[in-house]
Amino acid sequence: MIILYVLEGCPYCKNSLEVLKQYKIKHKSILVNYEDKEFYKKQNKMNTFPQIFMQMNENTFMKIGGNDNLIELIDNCENIKNSNVSIDSIYYMYNMLYSK
Repeated sequence: MIILYVLEGCPYCKNSLEVLKQYKIKHKSILVNYEDKEFYKKQNKMNTFPQIFMQMNENTFMKIGGNDNLIELIDNCENIKNSNVSIDSIYYMYNMLYSK
């Protein structure tokens, strides 16, 4: 499952959610209040939103990054546009592309 920390009114957050829905990728969004924005920036070591992670199991998360990183990951997944992609396929592609 993909986990997104999103800010209300953020166009990049909206785009990420639309892309995930378009490709029928299971996801969960967590709405971050503006008062808590700095907390999540520090906690997740990211300065922008959305903050996107892949849940590998109950306690393990892999950082994808922001909207551009999500789009890049999806674009690099072969045949994603014509199929209902599982989280395992995305995880495999992510490791092939970004684990060096």
